[in-house]
Amino acid sequence: MKPAPRWPLHPAPKEGEALSSWLNRVAACYQMDVHELLVHDIGHSQLDDLDTAPPTSLLTALAQRSGVEVERLRVMSLAGWVPWLLDSLDDSVPAALETYAFQCSMLLPKRKARSITRWRAWLPSQPMRRACPLCLNDPANQAVLLVWQLPLMLSCPLHGCWLASYCGLPGRYLQWDNAEAVPRPANAAIASMDRRTWQALTTGFVELSRRRVHAGLWFRLLRTLLDELNTPLSHCGSSAGCIRQVWEQCGHPLRAGQSLWRPFEVLAPAVQVQMLEAAATAIVLIESRALLPRGEHTALFLTEPPTGFTNGLPEKKPKSEPVNHWQRAAQAIGEAIIEARHNPETARSLFALASYGRRDPESQERLRLTFANEGIPLEFLSHYEPCTPFACLSKNDGLSDKF
Repeated sequence: MKPAPRWPLHPAPKEGEALSSWLNRVAACYQMDVHELLVHDIGHSQLDDLDTAPPTSLLTALAQRSGVEVERLRVMSLAGWVPWLLDSLDDSVPAALETYAFQCSMLLPKRKARSITRWRAWLPSQPMRRACPLCLNDPANQAVLLVWQLPLMLSCPLHGCWLASYCGLPGRYLQWDNAEAVPRPANAAIASMDRRTWQALTTGFVELSRRRVHAGLWFRLLRTLLDELNTPLSHCGSSAGCIRQVWEQCGHPLRAGQSLWRPFEVLAPAVQVQMLEAAATAIVLIESRALLPRGEHTALFLTEPPTGFTNGLPEKKPKSEPVNHWQRAAQAIGEAIIEARHNPETARSLFALASYGRRDPESQERLRLTFANEGIPLEFLSHYEPCTPFACLSKNDGLSDKF
């Protein structure tokens, strides 16, 4: 049998390019679309799996037509990123979330693992169409990167500008959601985090302050950090201040305004953006030592302390400060008020505590006014009728998996 003929025209794949994007550029050389190219030349009519898990038979045929190695084509789909970006493409693997996101700890000590079904790391619940405006507006560079289809990066590692949403097909018809806006530069925290993610995707490792780590560890550290930032303060214990400090520093509402816990992958795109901004902020705060959380993997982001020399003087140990219990109590109340502004259950529990011993209508009304002045919505308290002592009231954990 004669070998399959080579395509006379086939541009080389760009680094990180999605398989569908490369095939679109190949088809454009012959004034065809991808469906026509694959059906009439290769006999493959299924296009939905190109960027997810293309069959080996298709990759083999594409390698024969283009001369690009099968393994090079495979990494242009998510199947080529298993197991270091995600453990599996099978969303029914038991304990997938626990295995991926709860083995590490950053802002919080190790927590009790959560269990949900039908979950895959980083794969959004709805398709994403984002790209770098400077990349796609360049006629010589119309490649769409595979990572742009995931809620994993906010900026372009080449140009340092924010990714933007678009519709159409690059190289043929392209329309930006905000066509009049100029490319917006990303801040230093976001740019640094995204450069590390790009380094992980292209080299297989990431250079952190302490040492070089495997790309698989980087993605799991980042996914752990995102989950910690979405943990209600009432479940953070003494580490609640770290979570609050990160959200205040990045300028977004606590937990991006979420009241119930849901996996990062199913959150709305705008919420995912705020979560990633908070993650970038947390990393900068840790590396600058402005934040000293209790997670065991935090040390990877800190430089090694100087060792091996001494000035010969006796060591001076700092005196231990006495514990100010009133100050801690005031801090705990402040954190509860912040949480109550977004969580109805926390608001009702706090109201129950504050109204203890003050059951008359006049006192209750003054207390409601105080809560309103603190920014706690009155509708959170609309159906609260105290009938039992505070110690007997149950408190919702704010982490319902029903969504």
